[in-house]
Amino acid sequence: MQSQPDPFQFVNKVATQELKKNPKYTRFQDWCIEQGINMERIDYPCAYGPSGFLVGVGTSQQIKKGEWTLRIPCRSRIDYETIRNSQGVGQIIKSLDVNQDFTLVLYYMHQLLLGTESHLYNPLSVSAPADLPFQWTDEQIDFIQDIPAITQIRQMRAQTLKEADEIFIKVLENGCLEYFCSGEKIKENFVKQYIEAWVIYQTRLISFGFNLKYQSMIPMIEQVNHTPGRSSVWQVVDSEGQVLTENSIGNLNCYCIPGFEAINGQDFSPPSEEVLQAIISEVPIDVVQDTTSYFVPPEGSFFQLVSSHDLEVGESIPCSYGDMTNRYHFVNYGFFLSNNESDCFTIKLKISGIEKLILLHSNNNNDKFLAACKKILNEAGLIACTYSLVCQFAIDLIKQQYLIDQGKSIDDVEQQIEEYKCNRKRLAYEFKNEQRKMYSQHIADLQKVIDTQNKTLTK
Repeated sequence: MQSQPDPFQFVNKVATQELKKNPKYTRFQDWCIEQGINMERIDYPCAYGPSGFLVGVGTSQQIKKGEWTLRIPCRSRIDYETIRNSQGVGQIIKSLDVNQDFTLVLYYMHQLLLGTESHLYNPLSVSAPADLPFQWTDEQIDFIQDIPAITQIRQMRAQTLKEADEIFIKVLENGCLEYFCSGEKIKENFVKQYIEAWVIYQTRLISFGFNLKYQSMIPMIEQVNHTPGRSSVWQVVDSEGQVLTENSIGNLNCYCIPGFEAINGQDFSPPSEEVLQAIISEVPIDVVQDTTSYFVPPEGSFFQLVSSHDLEVGESIPCSYGDMTNRYHFVNYGFFLSNNESDCFTIKLKISGIEKLILLHSNNNNDKFLAACKKILNEAGLIACTYSLVCQFAIDLIKQQYLIDQGKSIDDVEQQIEEYKCNRKRLAYEFKNEQRKMYSQHIADLQKVIDTQNKTLTK
């Protein structure tokens, strides 16, 4: 039986035809050409997903592995430096002497205020606004159930509101509120518009992929969707095509280790060497090797994506945001992946008096976890414990961790709800089911080992 093509990899032609009828995409394409963006090998917009709900960037021709798909002049980027070096509102923001986060948020507040008069109106018009969980009501957040996720969401909300208050006072004291706040010039209105711009910036910024010194907004590349298991090489090249820097992923998985996750808008340092030494994982942990390599692209250089795969016409441009967990995606970007192989959870164990963190990834074996469980049982005096006992102990630990993370037993029957009138609750329900599936799969795999062992003994 022939397998069906992946709807997230291959274009939905009918839905794409409908998308192309919207003039905003034509205006955006014209704007991209004016910026010098090379679009000869791409097709935009393209619709993906079972119903064509996901708008992305596809190929307009066959692409061989190692060929570039998209090339964008580095001068088209928007970052801390380019804003402060620009005229008009850029000089007003520079006079405020704020960090790069505030710089970009204020800049986008100004662009939103300008509306159709903004030089960024066309790229902004095709960017679907993200609905991040921190924007939800308390009831909707509680429905998520995942306690670490809820904690991070509330931290993000508190931090963002605190920063909005701080920058409001600074802008007000400097007499430039009218450049950033439309309508009534009051704090509540400013904060609402601050959050709108903050979400645009935080969900579209690019830094690590191109080894950039400053977090940047890069037109068209921000329209490329995450493609699990498929990637491109991120490169900065000079005018002759010589590679100045390159990377294979958009972010490192050290930023989403459960218990040490990065949260958008908050300062974050990767786990220390001491923490990394305490982690037991079947999957290698990426670490930041050398931050001195982060740079400002020179004049005349280009950003480009080079495909790591042969591509057919209409395939989505492959792009890896990084090997990130569903909790990280959900909290920071408002989406998650079904059957995400990078998803994982953490179990804390004390082995030989030293606290260790066991990382259990989806679709990965449990060898190191079981070795740790056996050592704990041995240290407790069970020297001759059976393999089945070790597996059962591991199952009990996973169930205990699920109770800690979700606030309920994994053996409790989940209420089946066919339909939600509220899209946020539907998304929360699907997220917690995906989380439950991850824990359950490890339990099922271990139970299968126990059953096999018991059958062997009864023969």
